[in-house]
Amino acid sequence: MATAGIVAEYNPFHRGHAWHIARTRRTLGADTAVVCVMSGHWVQRGECALTDKWSRAALALSGGADLVLELPTPWAMASAERFADGGVQTLLATGVVTHLAFGSECGDAGALMHVAQVLESRDFSHRLRARLSDGVSFAAARQAAAAELTADAALLGQPNNVLGIEYCRSILRHGADLT
Repeated sequence: MATAGIVAEYNPFHRGHAWHIARTRRTLGADTAVVCVMSGHWVQRGECALTDKWSRAALALSGGADLVLELPTPWAMASAERFADGGVQTLLATGVVTHLAFGSECGDAGALMHVAQVLESRDFSHRLRARLSDGVSFAAARQAAAAELTADAALLGQPNNVLGIEYCRSILRHGADLT
């Protein structure tokens, strides 16, 4: 039996989130369990969630999730990299999650994983430092450095792609076998 993990804020939980849970189950099989890791009272941009974490968790459960775990606040309010890493680590700590389900603008998990591999490379690290010394923002430096190594670097220009890439990087860093 598969167990899918989803990292989310559910701020607020809506039909699109319920669709995502249902789609995950349709893709992996009707007996798939879905474990969600959700931000608590505080969400990624440092804002207070629209409703309390218990109400949002109850909505996620009524929307198809089997279990909702809280993403600790330091990860929930952090950058995409730390948010994704905290979510993946929490899912891995359960010992039961076999798949990670997330959305992206491109819909191409292979391309997202490829960019993640590029960002984890030593060559990228050197190129990023060089771009940062040019005085541009981190996001611009990162995309420019990645563009020197892959044509898929444009994926770094869209927020859900960035989050998906960060999930993939976390999977790579932790040596996880999540499909």
